[in-house]
Amino acid sequence: MGSGSSAPKAAPPPPATEEKSPEAEQPQTDPRLPYSNFREVFTLKNFWKTIRRNEKDCGKAMFARYLKQQPDNKAMYAKLKNVDVSTLDAACSDTGFETIAANYLKVFDDVVQAVEEKPGDVQAACDRLTAVGKMHRTKVSGMDSSAFQQMEEPFLFMVGDVLQDRFNEKAETLFRKFFQFCLKYLLEGFNK
Repeated sequence: MGSGSSAPKAAPPPPATEEKSPEAEQPQTDPRLPYSNFREVFTLKNFWKTIRRNEKDCGKAMFARYLKQQPDNKAMYAKLKNVDVSTLDAACSDTGFETIAANYLKVFDDVVQAVEEKPGDVQAACDRLTAVGKMHRTKVSGMDSSAFQQMEEPFLFMVGDVLQDRFNEKAETLFRKFFQFCLKYLLEGFNK
């Protein structure tokens, strides 16, 4: 009796399982995104927070640079009739200019938000971009699809300006890929 041989034996511990790597726990990214892993989406989102905090100035800086580089495109914007492109800068307080600049930045912000909410299914982001492309085809007379591509450098300049020393090669690559993703679906909507 005292030997304990009749006592039930404890169940053996379960076999050791391999610990999951942090990458295995990360959400999957939609293959339509230009990012190979969620970490890149996460980094882009964190950089974008700085732009969001400065959205009015960022939108104006991007749009002013676009118009300075493409002064002939001013003719496509009826709201800009009182704006002199030769003296235009981000400090411009023309209501039409501010409205258009805010709308353009909002498109990018909406896409970042949609990707952030569902990195595994970016259909909402694609739909938003396609709708914007289609709207430009129907409502902006005289516009050709190259006008979207012309926005890339002003977009990247704006990002670099607001991120300052954090705008390194990695950040530029993330935002260049992001812009190209946006461009693909803008053009898809424009050319439909």
